[in-house]
Amino acid sequence: MGRARAACAPLALAFGLAAGPVHAQDNDGLFWAERKGQIVVSATRTPVKIEDVPASISIKTDEQIADEMVSDIKDLIRFEPGVSVRQAPSRFGAAQGTTGRDGAASFNIRGLDGNRVLMLVDGVRVPEGFEFGAQAAGRGAYVDLGLVKSVEILRGPASALYGSDGLAGAVSFVTSDPSDLLGEHNVAGRFSASYDSADEEFSETAILAARGGAVSGLIAYTRRDGNELDNQGTNAALNATRTAPNPQDTKSDALLGKLVLDTGASSRLRLTGEWQKGVVDTNVLSGITAPSTTGAPLAATAVIGLVAHDTVERKRAALDWRYEGEGGIDFIQLTAYWQEGENRQWIAEDRNTAADRIRINTFDNRVIGGAADFRAKLATGAIQHELAWGLDASVTRQKGLRDGTVPTAPDVFPIRAFPVTDFTLAGAYVSDRILIADGALTLYPALRFDHYKLSPQTDPLLPTFVAAKQDGSRLSPKIGAVAKLGSAFSVFANYAHGFKAPAPSQVNQFFENPTSAQGAYRTITNPNLKPETSKTIEGGLGIKAKHVSAGITGFSGRYNNFISQEQISGVGTPANPIVFQYINLARVKIEGIEGKLDLRSESGLTGQLAISYAKGTTTRNGVDTPLASIDPLKLVAGVGYRDRQDRFGGQLIMTHSARKSPDDAPVNAYLSNGFTILDATVFVKPMPSLTLRAGLFNITDAKYAWWSDVRGVSRVAATAPATGFVDPPVADAYTQPGRNVSVSASYRF
Repeated sequence: MGRARAACAPLALAFGLAAGPVHAQDNDGLFWAERKGQIVVSATRTPVKIEDVPASISIKTDEQIADEMVSDIKDLIRFEPGVSVRQAPSRFGAAQGTTGRDGAASFNIRGLDGNRVLMLVDGVRVPEGFEFGAQAAGRGAYVDLGLVKSVEILRGPASALYGSDGLAGAVSFVTSDPSDLLGEHNVAGRFSASYDSADEEFSETAILAARGGAVSGLIAYTRRDGNELDNQGTNAALNATRTAPNPQDTKSDALLGKLVLDTGASSRLRLTGEWQKGVVDTNVLSGITAPSTTGAPLAATAVIGLVAHDTVERKRAALDWRYEGEGGIDFIQLTAYWQEGENRQWIAEDRNTAADRIRINTFDNRVIGGAADFRAKLATGAIQHELAWGLDASVTRQKGLRDGTVPTAPDVFPIRAFPVTDFTLAGAYVSDRILIADGALTLYPALRFDHYKLSPQTDPLLPTFVAAKQDGSRLSPKIGAVAKLGSAFSVFANYAHGFKAPAPSQVNQFFENPTSAQGAYRTITNPNLKPETSKTIEGGLGIKAKHVSAGITGFSGRYNNFISQEQISGVGTPANPIVFQYINLARVKIEGIEGKLDLRSESGLTGQLAISYAKGTTTRNGVDTPLASIDPLKLVAGVGYRDRQDRFGGQLIMTHSARKSPDDAPVNAYLSNGFTILDATVFVKPMPSLTLRAGLFNITDAKYAWWSDVRGVSRVAATAPATGFVDPPVADAYTQPGRNVSVSASYRF
């Protein structure tokens, strides 16, 4: 079906060209030629030029996303040092093993990932990730980049402005509005189609916007159909020795609608509706039991077939009113929203003679919330103030369910890993932008107070489990400064606190097995679990001139009370089972450096260089060990050209990733080799309304794997007579695609 749709795509573009005259040019934006002056909001809660922000932040516009041939969040940070996305190959099991089940799991910022990185779509939190047993729910599938007009990636704690979860940083997605397409016209639209050979994905996006009087609206739809992500494994065996990808069929739909009413010269009312659903069907051939090398018959429980059907769905509705005008308070935004996210994982295990098994695991997040944000400008003598303050509150009902057939004793399906819980977050913040000496020195103080509360519900599926309630508060300060040293140079410094409240599944996780062959065990609650906290300081030097933009940043972070599930008592007998509990155990220290250089000429030639390097340690019970989640050194360098009339252009980019040092990894960890790859992208505009793009990736067909994907894979004992440990025989399963291409066409009217 995908190939038929791909064949129709050029036809659809041709019909579009015949439909009428062009009303708006393709707003590609000279993002290579001029990044100075970009406006960011997430770092300060007020619109500020990126060079004036006392923090490390990156912006990706919709046209930059299109030019770099981005299809998911892993592609989004392809050329972004200091940020990664974990996406391991799909090699999971029915009752144990989660490798790759979470897809593009989450962003990793400066070595911390998962729910420690705040993700927002139009200011609403993306549902949390979750892992328990053979269930692993990621977060990347909750966002479709076809509906996004910009992405801001903030490095460093964000809790002073956004509250819980902003421990390591924040990623803010902003979806398109009618005005983004319409400009001065009453009807406008865009249609695009693309193909990516790495996973044979075809995608199409259609956006239509219209205005009539004071009312404007937008509707956007993206469809994606693809297969498994290719790799450079060559073993196609139908068992665990397989290194070729397991076959997959993927599809997703994303729909966005907005209705805007201009209620006056300075205000507007906006209604937003969003729906996304992704489906992944996997034939887990690597999960089939291999035949015995001695000719012995298969065990009764041997797996002879394993198939999975996973869905991720998110629905959102929001109503917001905004005022932007003059006077004491020049900005007001009031927002109310509802969102529901559902992650459902179904897997069927065909066993030799033992009863076949099915597992159905779900993880749901339903949230109702609201926010009020205000801004004002005032002067105290020669000092200018740009104040921002506000408050927000939300209640999330979080629940998970484990169901299926042939449960492992003593489970009786259905059952929950934790009780249904209402998770309340409420906070208030105030920040200021203080301009001294006409902006020669700018200060950015901010302070936020947060209160959180976990309210577990009485659950008939956990009749004997006594859940613990919990609540707490946190004060998160931040202070930043930018000093301009002449017209081109500036220095900045920033000190910030971050925190993450305990999750319902950490306070009240439930599981017990009094008859396990490995020893009886159970989990218990911890109502005294503390939030994870961070204190980070960073500083740097920036250069902004006509032909040069450069910056270097050093940072140091201290993170306390990291939450970990640990054995706290017991020996494993039915009378004295091993007891596990989530506790505040670890302290983490992360230090690093990041640098960027952009060169541009009036002829259209450009150059870029970016680098990131960090080290981290975890302290548990007084013992220091390397923090494995930190990525090794990454270097990105490129040259490009963009025609001054914006008719064509391209770039050639080299990416180098160093090998993870044995001193920075766990004992016997598999350390994939360092690598250098080359990628190229080009675009051409046969007419102002039509843009054709192409990308050639991994030009040299290098065999390589990202550390973020192999993290957690161990070396294995050598086969006699050899001794010691060797790389795992399935290492090639974790490699990235060889040489691959992407093409796209986009038409605007």
